[in-house]
Amino acid sequence: MRSKTAAYLPKTSATFEEPAAVFDQIRKHVVTVLGVALCFFTLIEVNYNLLQPQSALAVFVGLGLVLCYLVYPLSPKLKNVVALRAVDVVLAVLVVICCGYVVVQTEPLFEGWWALGQSLGNRAGIETTTDFVIGVIGLLLVLEATRRSIGWIVPILAVLFMAHSYYCYLSNQNEWPILPDNMFPHAGQSAKDIVSTTYIQSLGVFGVAASVMFSYVFLFVVFGSFLEMSGATQFIIDFATKVFGRFRGGPAMVSVLASGLMGSLSGSAVANAVTTGSFTIPMMRAARFPRH
Repeated sequence: MRSKTAAYLPKTSATFEEPAAVFDQIRKHVVTVLGVALCFFTLIEVNYNLLQPQSALAVFVGLGLVLCYLVYPLSPKLKNVVALRAVDVVLAVLVVICCGYVVVQTEPLFEGWWALGQSLGNRAGIETTTDFVIGVIGLLLVLEATRRSIGWIVPILAVLFMAHSYYCYLSNQNEWPILPDNMFPHAGQSAKDIVSTTYIQSLGVFGVAASVMFSYVFLFVVFGSFLEMSGATQFIIDFATKVFGRFRGGPAMVSVLASGLMGSLSGSAVANAVTTGSFTIPMMRAARFPRH
């Protein structure tokens, strides 16, 4: 009787999904929408220049950081912990605030909200307390996103360089021991100047590297992804395999021909590595070619 009765009871576990699964579904939809928005924004802005350069980079970097926090968890081992994924959402909101602040303080449309009546670029050296706080938070968010996506090395190097500059500043201000010549002593920068250089002004996060990525590299990567999803990349790889696959050293020859054909279309080493490299590099490793 007990087993028959249990058969008629509703299975609540089947009707209600786990919170982690629900969150993951929502996250995937948001990531898709933001990814499409990032592609369209970049294509439109590069062609029509609707925003100020620093504002455009702030939107570009901001969308990239939000995607990073939604895609990469605090730790791969804790990716199913809903509470920690909620922290990722909070960090993504902070990214929107910090990058949105740069847009508001740069675009003439929001001139009435400019601190000291000047745009962010014209406040170099006279940054407000709000500028400093936003800069510190934004810089920490960039470092954490970098750690999540590519590991500890780059954030540690960035912190060491900033600490080096700050120590040089303190040693000159307080007559501390000056660093030896082989450690490159210089005048240094105060904490406020470091934050201004690396985040507030267009010299660090919104500097040359972001500009090149925004204007050139990202477009080629999008084009390469389009070729991959449309089947053009697979056609190139299949063609190269048919030509050289039966020869000795065939995987290397396939890689060279496929990369050459893809490069003739995209013109970008990054797009080439993203598309053909994702197939040819593992293929050569499987054939026991040296990693170099």
